[in-house]
Amino acid sequence: MTLKTPAEQAADDLAALYSTDLPWVRTVTYAGAEIPAIVNFDQDLKDETESAFARAEIMVRASDVAAPAYRDEVVIDSATWYVRRILSGDGLAWKLELISDERPLW
Repeated sequence: MTLKTPAEQAADDLAALYSTDLPWVRTVTYAGAEIPAIVNFDQDLKDETESAFARAEIMVRASDVAAPAYRDEVVIDSATWYVRRILSGDGLAWKLELISDERPLW
C-alpha cells in the first residue's frame, strides 16, 4: 500500500466531492469553461440598495477557478449569472455568491 501525501489525498477527495455522477453536482460554464460546481439556488432577495435579484451560491474547485472576480459570468442551465462576491476560499475551493435578473423595485 502506498501512502498519499496530504495534498494528494485532498485532490482525490475534491475529485470525489465534485464528481458529476453525484446529484448535487452540476456542470456549469464559468468564464467560458465547463466545470463541475455545487449549486444552491435561493429565492429572490431584496438587498440594501433596494434592488431585487435572483441569488445562488456555488462552490467550485480552486484548480478550476484560480482567481474568481466580481461580475465573472457563470451559465447554469442556460441562465446567465454573475459573481457578486467571494464568500470564502481555502486554497482548495471557493464559495461564491451569484446574482441574476437584477431589476429595480418601484
